[in-house]
Amino acid sequence: MAPDAGNRQSVEAGATTTVIAMLASHNRRQKTVRCLTSLFDQSLDPAVRLRAVLVDGGSDDGTAAAVAGGFPDVDLIEGGEDLYWAGAMALAERSAMASSPDFLFWLNDDVVLDRDALARLIETSRSGRGGRCIAVGAMRDPSSGALTYSGLRRRGWHPLRHELFPPGAEPVEVETFNGNSVLVPIEVRLAVGPMDGGLVHSAADLDYGLRARRTGFANLLAPGTVGTCERDGGRSPWLDSELSLRERLALFLGPKGFPPRPRARYLRRHGGPAWPVIWLWTYLRRLPAVVRAGWAGDADA
Repeated sequence: MAPDAGNRQSVEAGATTTVIAMLASHNRRQKTVRCLTSLFDQSLDPAVRLRAVLVDGGSDDGTAAAVAGGFPDVDLIEGGEDLYWAGAMALAERSAMASSPDFLFWLNDDVVLDRDALARLIETSRSGRGGRCIAVGAMRDPSSGALTYSGLRRRGWHPLRHELFPPGAEPVEVETFNGNSVLVPIEVRLAVGPMDGGLVHSAADLDYGLRARRTGFANLLAPGTVGTCERDGGRSPWLDSELSLRERLALFLGPKGFPPRPRARYLRRHGGPAWPVIWLWTYLRRLPAVVRAGWAGDADA
């Protein structure tokens, strides 16, 4: 992809643009290595300098050794399993900020980037008002090509219900985003503040996009998709009838379910005056299904 005029001017002036990618991993060595390979295989303007920070959450499958041995431009931070996605990404962000980059690049370790992905995201970020916009990269399924992650728009009144916004031929502004592939200019990060690791595992990406808009910045969805990433899915583990009620409740209220404090933290910011009612309704509506899930197992016993 040919560099835009802004990049040509930077090269002529001898200036550089520093991008630091931030990733979190846990026991996905093959996917993490594949993601990093696609990252450092990007087709970029010579003025762009690319590094990465990876926080590995206690992997025991050799992820840390594979990254340390194969990727000299990755700063590896070994953390605990209790960080989860938001906590690990917040830690990676703090480390990246110490180098004063021009851009922070959020990247999930199960993403495989197209070769021109980062160049397109930089171009998208600079194309918005003031040249300081968050650029969001949409993802497609590696097999079907269907849209899996993207920019988001709210669906109905609920502050946690969003639907995917499909990318078009030109950048388009979105309400918030999935955090799989997101480029954040340093000016935005300094004004909006850090990622909220207190949200533990989910909603930190939605939260950041909403906070950025509230601060006056645009979230721009880049044209087309910028890589592949399978959609997480499947039956909720807290509805597994083979588990005890205690185990199901632990999963339901745990970091990957509906943890009460992080959920209240998000809703207090973005749920409006009725946020306590929305928070309570989460549990009143879902807890009966968690309890009933064991009945089928009891009947089979």
